[in-house]
Amino acid sequence: MAKAISRIKKMEMTQEQIRAKKVSNLEAKMADNAESIEKAIDLIRTLDEAGTLDTFNAFVKHKEEALGHFVTEANKPRYSKTFENLFEFVFLMGDLDVQKVRELSKRLNQGLEGMEEGSESEEKTSMMDLMKALKDPEINQGITMMMHFLRGLGKKD
Repeated sequence: MAKAISRIKKMEMTQEQIRAKKVSNLEAKMADNAESIEKAIDLIRTLDEAGTLDTFNAFVKHKEEALGHFVTEANKPRYSKTFENLFEFVFLMGDLDVQKVRELSKRLNQGLEGMEEGSESEEKTSMMDLMKALKDPEINQGITMMMHFLRGLGKKD
């Protein structure tokens, strides 16, 4: 009959083998995430060029002191209204329909582009030009939207 195994000898790796394995794992991770690493390096370079990296580094090194100064400054009466408004603004953001705001922003940008194109012209608009403009579907749609906006703005709930 065979003897029972009573001693198990673990494979021991040398420090060089452990280090080589870690380097190999790190190389694999770097190869898999090369694009992200390049973006991180670009971000760090940009922060450094702007001088923000030094500020951030100093803040981290002296965070206790910096936070103390911030809290002391924030407790001053002149900033209390700012913080109240900030919290109200955060709650307002929760009430906004982001999709509608995005659509409005897109249309405002289109309107601003049209305004820029039209502002280069020095010709005056007559009453007849306004009447003709109402026949343009885009202008008519814009005026109709503004009328509905004004109606909604004037409603009292």
